Amino acid sequence: MRIDYDTAAATYDNTRAADDEVISRFAARVSLQRDTSVLDFGCGTGNHLLRIQQVFGCRCSGVEPSAEMRAKAQQKLPGAQIVAGDHGDIPLLSDSFDFAYMTDVVHHVPDRLAMFDRLARVLKTAGTLCIVTQSHAQIAARFFNRFFPSLEAIEQSRHPAIESLVAEARSQGFNFECADTLSIVERNVVTPEFVRNAEQKNWSMFRLLPAHEFQHG
Repeated sequence: MRIDYDTAAATYDNTRAADDEVISRFAARVSLQRDTSVLDFGCGTGNHLLRIQQVFGCRCSGVEPSAEMRAKAQQKLPGAQIVAGDHGDIPLLSDSFDFAYMTDVVHHVPDRLAMFDRLARVLKTAGTLCIVTQSHAQIAARFFNRFFPSLEAIEQSRHPAIESLVAEARSQGFNFECADTLSIVERNVVTPEFVRNAEQKNWSMFRLLPAHEFQHG
């Protein structure tokens, strides 16, 4: 099932604020300066890219297939280069980025080998790539799985295992440096905000559930 992100863009930011801990992990591994060229692959509405630009002043670019998502990102970052593209085509200059990253994007990519190949092309020789995703263990631990019986299997089937990502990246010329695990504090309660975001399907996983299971949950 293909998710329509042009439609999802209307309420996407309700669940997609920039994660400062993620950005601090980036800064601990990569020198983020005013002259650092940064690429957000699958930048969505540009929240992480905007925060990086605000905090570090980097030269920021984004690649995003959804026109509505790109429009929102460009509004937030009028001076940034936000282009249409995906795993098969990153229409940017070769050897031009010091740092590329993606946040909760890799599970949407149908051909990761092509993605790694294209990212290797636009990164500088000493460039760094960071992939932010969830492990199968983290998916299994989500408190709301119990409301949607098929959700865990759906999510684990589309999220690649960490070791698979490492092997695929290596096959396209990347060297593996490290894997960090963020501390996620789950409140384990159903708040009105959670219900609203679930009803609006602001997390893409809810768009993949059978209609009857989504309504029952």
